[in-house]
Amino acid sequence: MQEQKLRKGSLVVNAAAVSTSQETPVQTSSGDPFRPQRVMVIGGDGYCGWATALHLSNKGYEVAIVDSLVRRLFDHQLGLESLTPISSIQNRLQCWRSLTGKNIELYVGDICDFEFLSETFKTYEPDAVVHFGEQRSAPYSMIDRSRAVYTQQNNVIGTLNVLFAIKEFREQCHLVKLGTMGEYGTPNIDIEEGYITITHNGRTDTLPYPKQASSFYHLSKVHDSHNIAFTCKAWGIRATDLNQGVVYGVRTDETALHEDLYNRFDYDGIFGTALNRFCVQAAVGHPLTVYGKGGQVTYSFLCLFVIDM
Repeated sequence: MQEQKLRKGSLVVNAAAVSTSQETPVQTSSGDPFRPQRVMVIGGDGYCGWATALHLSNKGYEVAIVDSLVRRLFDHQLGLESLTPISSIQNRLQCWRSLTGKNIELYVGDICDFEFLSETFKTYEPDAVVHFGEQRSAPYSMIDRSRAVYTQQNNVIGTLNVLFAIKEFREQCHLVKLGTMGEYGTPNIDIEEGYITITHNGRTDTLPYPKQASSFYHLSKVHDSHNIAFTCKAWGIRATDLNQGVVYGVRTDETALHEDLYNRFDYDGIFGTALNRFCVQAAVGHPLTVYGKGGQVTYSFLCLFVIDM
C-alpha cells in the first residue's frame, strides 16, 4: 500500500503500516533542492523512535531527535530493565556518527513545554515530524490515578503542542503520528481504514470509524486522532495517522552495526509486549501468561515508512 502525495489539509488514517521505497530524499518544503529533507523524530530515544531515526539518517535525511528521556526514568521508578543493554543517548549518537559519518542532532526537553518545542521548531525547521513521543503502555496508564493522569496529559497535550507548533512555525510540515490498533478495540465487524459508511433510520453517512478504547492509554490515542483530524480540517495541516501494531524484534540493519546501537527488549508486565514475554517465558520454560480466556487474535504489522513530501 503506497501513500499518495498529500495535498494541504489532508489526513490519511491507516489501519496497517505504510511501506514505500525511496533511496534519495526528495525536495524539501523550503524549495531548496540541495538541502536534504529535515525530519524531527519526537521520542527518538524509544523503541520505535530509535530505529526510525537511524533508518532515516542512513537513507540520507537530516534527522533530529527530540526526547525528554523520561522512558529511562520509568525503568528506575518501577525496577525494570531491558533484556538488551541500552547505551545512553549521547553514546548512541556518538557511535552512529563514528560508524557512518552521519550526524543526528539531539534536543532534550518535554514537548508539553511549548516554549521548548517552539524554540526547537524554529531552530531545526523540520520538513516532517515523526511523532513517537508518548507514554506508550496501557498497563502503566492503569496502575493508579497519577499515572492515568500523566498518560493523558503527556500524550494529548504533547500532541496538541506539536499541532500548534506546525501551524505557527512550519505550516508545510508533514506530521506522521503513531497511533495504535487498540484505538478500535475489538469490534465484531471489520475495521475500516479511518471511515465507515453507515445507514441508520433510512439515512446514510460516512463517519469516522467508532473507537472503543480499553485503557486510559488507548483513550489518549483516540483523543490524539480526533485532534489531528480536526486540525487538518480547520487549519490545513497535513498528517498521516498510523493505527498499527509494531513487531520487529530488536534488530534492524542499523541497530545491528554495534552494541551501542542496540534497541530495547522489554519483557516485563508493564512495558513488555505479549510477544516479547511469551518468547522469554518459552526460552526459560515458564508457562505462558495468557491474558483472559486466551481467545483474542491480533494481527500486527511491521511499521516501515519513508516520508513522501
